[in-house]
Amino acid sequence: PASADLRSLVLVEGHARRPVWVYPSGRIVFETWHPRSADVTDFLMAVAEPVSRPELIQEYQLTVLSLNAAVSTGIDVEVIVKILVRLSKNVLADSFLSSIRKQGRFIGKSKLMLRDNRHFLECSDRELLNILCADPIIAQSLLRPDLPTAVEPTGPPREGGGGPAELRAEAVASAEINSLRVEEVKAAAHRLQMPLLQEYDYRMDRTDKNPPLQAHVKPEIAVRAYQKQALSKMFSVDGVAKSGIVVLPCGAGKTLVGISACCRVGRRCLVLTSTSVAVDQWRRQFQLFTTIPPEDVYMLTSDCKRPIEDCERRACVLISTYNMLGYTGKRSGETELLMSQIQQLEWGLMVVDEVQVMPAKTFRTVATTVKAHSILGLTATLVREDNLVYDLHWLIGPKLYEASWQQLQDDGFLSRVRCVEVWCEMSKAFFDEYLRAEDVCRDANLRRALWTCNPTKLTVCEYLIRFHEHRGDKTIVFSDNIFLLEEYAKKLGRYYICGKVDMRERMQILGAFQNSSTCNTIFLSKVGDNAIDIPNASVIVQISSHYGSRRQEAQRLGRILRPKPKEFDAKSKFNAFFYSLVSRDTQEMYYANRRQQFLVEQGYNYHVLRDESVHKMNDESFVYHSEEAQLQLLKLVMESVRRGEGQ
Repeated sequence: PASADLRSLVLVEGHARRPVWVYPSGRIVFETWHPRSADVTDFLMAVAEPVSRPELIQEYQLTVLSLNAAVSTGIDVEVIVKILVRLSKNVLADSFLSSIRKQGRFIGKSKLMLRDNRHFLECSDRELLNILCADPIIAQSLLRPDLPTAVEPTGPPREGGGGPAELRAEAVASAEINSLRVEEVKAAAHRLQMPLLQEYDYRMDRTDKNPPLQAHVKPEIAVRAYQKQALSKMFSVDGVAKSGIVVLPCGAGKTLVGISACCRVGRRCLVLTSTSVAVDQWRRQFQLFTTIPPEDVYMLTSDCKRPIEDCERRACVLISTYNMLGYTGKRSGETELLMSQIQQLEWGLMVVDEVQVMPAKTFRTVATTVKAHSILGLTATLVREDNLVYDLHWLIGPKLYEASWQQLQDDGFLSRVRCVEVWCEMSKAFFDEYLRAEDVCRDANLRRALWTCNPTKLTVCEYLIRFHEHRGDKTIVFSDNIFLLEEYAKKLGRYYICGKVDMRERMQILGAFQNSSTCNTIFLSKVGDNAIDIPNASVIVQISSHYGSRRQEAQRLGRILRPKPKEFDAKSKFNAFFYSLVSRDTQEMYYANRRQQFLVEQGYNYHVLRDESVHKMNDESFVYHSEEAQLQLLKLVMESVRRGEGQ
């Protein structure tokens, strides 16, 4: 931290040749110009949480969670200590090293196992199990409180024999817990700083309970080096799948990582994502990347509820949304049948796409009500404004792998994005109403609608649309304000997608945007933030957003991160553009600064441009150029706010 007194740090001999400072608080400062920068980065990403990663000086933080993640992927605590000592410019205090060893004492030695639809708490020795079972919450969750230290083998015998050589060598202390209280047990163990690992020995599983999945990744599919590295963290022990989270930027191929994991486990797989559009995209990706028969891929959405056929004897992949599985109201008969099948079956792997939404109150129970042996969380932005993202470390598992956005960009796996923040002067009529809403009626919704619908901002947006369409770019305009989204898109004669647009029409619009040369700009509401595949988009213009949400800013940038064709690269140093339009002298400027924090920490920077710097802004053909058009828009905005629209 900036306020820490670091004058007591003692430099080691040869400190100039070493790349990191290690503070007593666990904060690590890394000088990236070191000759072995790539190796040091890999180590720090494995053992610490990245705090800020600009180009030259990066910061990381050692935590219990990061140590848990490192140990779970096979890195010994003593190895971590040894490498930190070798890399550090300053002498590491014995007390600091002792604290790492103390934290590592219990990490990785307690597990939550699922066998025959029953959950077991397992530890490498009885002392650890006794410590856990002494916690009141865990004690209440035991099915046999009188037998907390029963000794059982860690897995079932291999098929085809039952001799000693075909059993796991070690026995462990084991206690059965109530499957309905799995979430409480995980949270209690996390609070005790003894996080539970959730692993699946899929090669030892019985095929009568969990039949093999007839799916393999097609040989012509190329899995990239960083994707293989992410998978190697999950499968660091041969034949065992570790539960945890993989963080890859948008456009870096998270879907292929999830599908490869499903094929590697080779048992029933359940995929959860955020929207029905994403469900269909996952289905198509399974067909594209794997040999799975189409009839073995099921979807559960509001429009598709096909029951699982021969569910006891034939493995399948089922893809659904958080809303469908987390819904607690009355369901239709078809949905009830499919839900009962999901809850009764054992699933080898549950893939949780856009995992950052999982901690929401309505969704978090899905992670523990579905009986899955292992869970893989996928996300590009492991951030939430309510800090509930930290609950994922015990709901899902430790962070197994996180890729550097800038490194993937340098390697050509992501587009080179130019981020521009355009400051737009408020028009006089709109600013007068804004000040009145701030000083007189104190109407926050009206103020937000006024800075969003600022005619100067809309004129800049129209200019950018024309400019990039002339270049042949594909442009997405984002607006959280639904009134403006519909009104402005209709004025410009462009397609728009929001919550009220049905699935069939959404797919038609996305198909036209993808394949037609006459559809080069579409307007999206926040339904386009997550889990939507638009690989050919190269320009984002953001005119309205959700206050200071860092996650939304990063997710929207991710819509244009897919690498672009080489002939596109020759046009400029950058091959994708992200414009954030902000009304000057309003509260939107404060929110814009907060939104950018996550991307700045990933190494991006924003070029600030004022609206008067944009040439050809006085063209009378712009929709809101005239004062009459602006006053008419102001009237519509005021009416929409009175009706409660657009928020």
